[in-house]
Amino acid sequence: MARRISLISILIGSLVLPGCAPRLGYKTIPRDRFDYSTAITSSWKEQMLLNLVKVRYVDPPVFVDIQQIVSQYTFERSGTINAPHWDGGVAESAANISGRWAESPTITFNPMTGENYIKSLIRPVTPENLLGLVEAGWPIDSIMAIGVKSINGIHAPSHVLAAKHEGDPTFYRILALLRQLQQSDAVALQVEGDASEEEKSSEDKDDSSDDDDKDSKNTVQGGRHTVVILRTREFDEAGQRASEEVRRLLHLSPDAMQFSLVFGGSAKNDHEIAMLTRSMLEILGESSFGVEVPEADVTAGRVTTLEKSLPSDERKYFPLLVHSSESRPHSGDAFVLIRYRTHYFWIDDRDLQSKRSLGFLMALFTLLESGTTAAPPTLTISKP
Repeated sequence: MARRISLISILIGSLVLPGCAPRLGYKTIPRDRFDYSTAITSSWKEQMLLNLVKVRYVDPPVFVDIQQIVSQYTFERSGTINAPHWDGGVAESAANISGRWAESPTITFNPMTGENYIKSLIRPVTPENLLGLVEAGWPIDSIMAIGVKSINGIHAPSHVLAAKHEGDPTFYRILALLRQLQQSDAVALQVEGDASEEEKSSEDKDDSSDDDDKDSKNTVQGGRHTVVILRTREFDEAGQRASEEVRRLLHLSPDAMQFSLVFGGSAKNDHEIAMLTRSMLEILGESSFGVEVPEADVTAGRVTTLEKSLPSDERKYFPLLVHSSESRPHSGDAFVLIRYRTHYFWIDDRDLQSKRSLGFLMALFTLLESGTTAAPPTLTISKP
């Protein structure tokens, strides 16, 4: 009798067992989201640092995007009870319980190639994108020091081998003045004239305009006209002098407040700000001179070198220092760490300026990469 009650209890337990099974779906979200987010952030920083080092070694940069992550969990359990024969004997074990747990993440990678590669790395960054980062709070002097070739014909220095030249003496003075005005909330970016599709079509079909009319529309792209605003608000004496000096150096109207922003080497008039900007590849090239490289590689000619050390003005506007050594640094000292060839390269976790500069490169690259990308393949996940 006791044996029969025991078997009945086991049978009831096996029926109740599925209802007591753990709920895996929603409970995995907090853990998976933060774990994958941390892993993606770390790999993103490492990829940017690796390509920065590769550019210093004249090694083509390669970027691989993560397009899709699908994580599938399988939890199976089963239980069996072998009833005794009518004669009271048991041919096999009385009970059997088995289970299986499996996690099957599917991660889709997409190497950057073709038009997306050209758009993100080869084409110059638009002035709107650069100044858009200024509107988001980035220092205007740091952004223009690394991202601008010239502004209204005043050239920045370049150390990239293919475009190496000295800059104009007033370039960094202009950056200092613009930073002063930015801190006084006197510089702003405004997008005007968001035309409708009908207006855009009529403008595209209008071939009867004269040359002056066509030139006046060269800042309109897709119906959007970008304007830089230098506010003529009340300043203290230092702010007033800065406003007057930056207008004089850039040959801007002393009375105007709005200036059209265009891509180009020189402005047509004193109401226009013309910028020649660098591509992301050029920005990486300029930034790569902050990478410390082994002396043996310099002597062997494996890396690009500077004829002379960077002036203090250039270092302070875009400070980025990447250390290198043959031995692996202490794990707590590195904000991001990679191994390339025979050495480790890393940014010190206590170096806030270099961390901020790397963050700027990542933010700018993400801004350039946004838009239409290759659609990931459709995944069919079978139900377990």
